[in-house]
Amino acid sequence: MAGVLGMEEQAAEWDRQAGALVQRMIDHLWDEEAGVFWALRDHRRVRVLTPFNLYPLITGRLNRSMSDRLVTHLLSPDEFWANFPIPTVARNDPKYDPERMWRGPAWMNINYLFIEGLERSGYPDVARSLRDKTLDLIMRHGDIYEYYNPETSDPPPNAASVFGWSSAVFIDLAIRASRGEVI
Repeated sequence: MAGVLGMEEQAAEWDRQAGALVQRMIDHLWDEEAGVFWALRDHRRVRVLTPFNLYPLITGRLNRSMSDRLVTHLLSPDEFWANFPIPTVARNDPKYDPERMWRGPAWMNINYLFIEGLERSGYPDVARSLRDKTLDLIMRHGDIYEYYNPETSDPPPNAASVFGWSSAVFIDLAIRASRGEVI
């Protein structure tokens, strides 16, 4: 925002801080063997694969090798590329449950962040595919829900209807798609 407002010194400082933060994430959270960023709890890795492990992709600041590895996880049908992505827990996790909040359902706001991050990171075709799958998911129903089953597209029993942020995501993605934009 500082750059858009012509505040070049502040923009440079925010850019420096963002770069330093990304480097700290890489230094402390990146697992080269697994190809993901692990969350920490009490300074120990939480070995549950969720979209959180892929979030640094959103920054657009990772090297191509790291980004490619994260996108490979995202596009894996065994992990996140369900019929209606992105589940909140990898599909191959023993506790994955597409009907239980934060154990598997797809949330539109998470998809939106990934669409933006994929575009920013140089994966426009994947971003477009996720956008189209997200729009298709929402348009299958007469209402817009808080979250959806990534296997069937149905809203789980506890998913709230007439949900604000899902509606906002739908409106923005639909407008951008109608203009031929990804995000």
